[in-house]
Amino acid sequence: MESAKSWDIYYGVDDDSSLRNVQFVRLHAAPVEIPEDGVHATVMVIHGGFWKNKFGLDDEYGNAGTASLAPFFRDRGYAALELEYRRRDHLGGGWPGTNEDVLAAVKKLRELQNNLSGAALSEDDDTSGRVAALRALRLDRLILAGHSAGGCMALWAAHQFSAAEMAEVGKVALVYAAAPVADLIEGYNMKVSDEGDAVELYMKCTPEENDGQLQYQKASPASMLPLTFPILVAYGDKDADLPPELVAKYVKAATEKSPEHVHEVRLPEADHFDVVNAKSAAWVDSIIPSMCKVVESQLGAPAAKALKQTSS
Repeated sequence: MESAKSWDIYYGVDDDSSLRNVQFVRLHAAPVEIPEDGVHATVMVIHGGFWKNKFGLDDEYGNAGTASLAPFFRDRGYAALELEYRRRDHLGGGWPGTNEDVLAAVKKLRELQNNLSGAALSEDDDTSGRVAALRALRLDRLILAGHSAGGCMALWAAHQFSAAEMAEVGKVALVYAAAPVADLIEGYNMKVSDEGDAVELYMKCTPEENDGQLQYQKASPASMLPLTFPILVAYGDKDADLPPELVAKYVKAATEKSPEHVHEVRLPEADHFDVVNAKSAAWVDSIIPSMCKVVESQLGAPAAKALKQTSS
């Protein structure tokens, strides 16, 4: 299938910012077939990479391993977005700026949608396609799909959207957390990443120094329980990048405090990237069936049925 058109929308504060190639959300063209009631939901993919600058939407690794997700959902009647954000060594990156980029991106999309009210489609195919894609977004039905460090950000952002002031901007229907760094204190203690310092460099402090403990608690999804939104957590026992025990501990804690919101897929044969590869056996045989159950309960049977469709 020919790849669909996409547009990069800058959401930073300063239009002349040198971060234009960092703070953007990639808006994929509206699905070819949109259900009568609108797209099933809007999926925002948040890549991982331990917050390192070299991992991004246009990196040599294929969007840090998540390149197959946006096309998968778009082909099934979902609006698709991919978030690019400041990593730890960009100006203002790291905690809390990196996390705040998730909220800023959704706010920008909501602003653009509001400004489209009553606007006629342009005769220009490119402009017309961009406007159609913006109109198709359903920010009241957000699925945040985050991988690894992006999983941490997706969970954190969903907690923020639960607040009244953010609920008017967007409402989270589901968080798909794929091998998420869901507990930053545990991640720091386990020295996750090849160099072992990913969490410390992202947080710009350790839990022991200054007000480090407080900052870690503000940033870590594990410290924000209980949940008020559903999550589907998928991870593999053969994950060599993030200890499965870290994810399992978070799932256990979340289940104890809000069992009705937690759905887990633990895969004995899967690695760190199988859980975000829409062509992997893990995705097809285990993740999608589990996602369908959650989606049906949150968004209805048609949205769940669409996920089961094979790509044309």
